[in-house]
Amino acid sequence: MVWRRLFQHDPDNPDEPRPAQGNQQQSGASAEHGASSRQMPPHLERQIEARRRQAAAPDELRRRLATLERRRTGTLYDIEQGELATKDDNPWKQRIGLLTEALQTVEDDYAAAETVVPGPHHLLPDTPIADIAVEFEDDVATVRYRVGDEVFVYEEPLDWAERGHQITRLELRHVAGEAVRLVPDDTPGDLREALVHHLQTSLFVLATVLRDRTLEEEPLPDHIVLADLALPCPTCDGWTDYRGRCQNCALRAARLQELFRERTRLLNERAAEIEEQHRMAERLPLARRRLADIDAEIAAIRQRLEVEGAG
Repeated sequence: MVWRRLFQHDPDNPDEPRPAQGNQQQSGASAEHGASSRQMPPHLERQIEARRRQAAAPDELRRRLATLERRRTGTLYDIEQGELATKDDNPWKQRIGLLTEALQTVEDDYAAAETVVPGPHHLLPDTPIADIAVEFEDDVATVRYRVGDEVFVYEEPLDWAERGHQITRLELRHVAGEAVRLVPDDTPGDLREALVHHLQTSLFVLATVLRDRTLEEEPLPDHIVLADLALPCPTCDGWTDYRGRCQNCALRAARLQELFRERTRLLNERAAEIEEQHRMAERLPLARRRLADIDAEIAAIRQRLEVEGAG
């Protein structure tokens, strides 16, 4: 056909000129450039963009409005707290007053606890503590000694634990011997019960010392008497155990530590209340300015929504 001859090269006729490929490429590029260079008229673009913004604007404005309403509620609370903090009578000052009263009570109790109250004391006779024996059977300790005619026996429980190479030894268990039989007849009636309790503790301490010294391969004491289990305390003149510890002073020290912790807690709570009151009062002017800005933005958004809704 003729039209094919116009656009195709005939291989049977080598003298026929080929169509220029560059011209074809330029023609294609020109066509593409022409297609891409065809732009929408400006007035149509403005109309489409306006419609797109008009469709999306209400939702965005309502979300922004909801966020501002939440901020406004929080800001109103800050203003309320700030105005309350500036009043002469406010919750912070009330709590500070209560904490101050409690702190004064603790201070008074601490001063009273520091006062050394004489402890109970009654001299014991120099009755020898003899026949001391510390034995180990299957690595379980048994401690025996005699005070006058009374024999005391202490044993380790059988369920001691071995952890690695370290043996964890439990406290000795009282097996035999009555401390009440060691109380002198001339002991005042109001001290008898306290003395029995002290002797029970001090006799146990003595047995523990004897066991530990044997384990450490240290020599046992040569001469011990009953009076050594209740020597007077150099601080309060109360009874001390065989290690020289005074239960009366230990109770006073524990009470002082408890009162010291309570005083520290009250001081920290009072300081926190004072700091919070000052912070709320100082933030009041800033909260008021923030509320004014939020109200202005809320009013502008509502006006835009009304205009767009009317349009």
